[in-house]
Amino acid sequence: MAEARRPDTTFWVDPAEIRGDHLTLSREESHHLIRVHRAAPGTPFTAIDGAGTAYECFVESITGDVVTASIAARDPERGELPLAIALLVGLPDAGPAEAVVEHAVPLGARRIDFVVCARSERHALGEGKLERLDRIARAGAKQSRRCRSALVTSSLSLEEAIGALGPGPRFVADPWGTPPPPEALESSQTMISLAVGPPGGFDREEYARLAKAGFHPISLGPSRLTTETASIALLSVIRNWLLRKGLGQI
Repeated sequence: MAEARRPDTTFWVDPAEIRGDHLTLSREESHHLIRVHRAAPGTPFTAIDGAGTAYECFVESITGDVVTASIAARDPERGELPLAIALLVGLPDAGPAEAVVEHAVPLGARRIDFVVCARSERHALGEGKLERLDRIARAGAKQSRRCRSALVTSSLSLEEAIGALGPGPRFVADPWGTPPPPEALESSQTMISLAVGPPGGFDREEYARLAKAGFHPISLGPSRLTTETASIALLSVIRNWLLRKGLGQI
């Protein structure tokens, strides 16, 4: 008998549904595995819990529309950079916010905070919008074969957003920025924090506040970028820098 074909898709499992060497997929994930990929008992697949572990599994049983699987192997931190990346983004409109999450998660962002700034002209994102962005973040983690999803939040102020950050190098996109110092990224660090302004950019007081909090200004080139493009560009610069230094072999 031919070996069951492994789906070229990663599935999401709630950590609460992992018990010993078995896990249970949600109805939505089970439906995708059964109906789209025609899985049957014995079919191998990969699941992630969004908290840092990937699981190599085999379908054990299908009860109704729910898949229970046996775990053959665990792979902690699969697809993850060794340094967590936090991304502060001046709150844009809904479409650009979704684009930021869609692209930033595959590039390694572990925390994305949409911050109300002087030029945002918007309130912090509500529960419904954050839930939608969380679903996009999960999809991005699955697509990119990471095992961690990003925490998506929305701070009421820049002070609140900065206060939630951990220690480590900090960079802000700034048209008048300079190259970062060579010692900025060290393997002993555990987090890198990035900041990108809202449409129209951070105002002068916000740039001063970021500088006081240790954010080093980095120029992303001479052209004017949208908030979502600047977010992806800055994240890509840092990700590639990590890879060149040998700190991000994934």
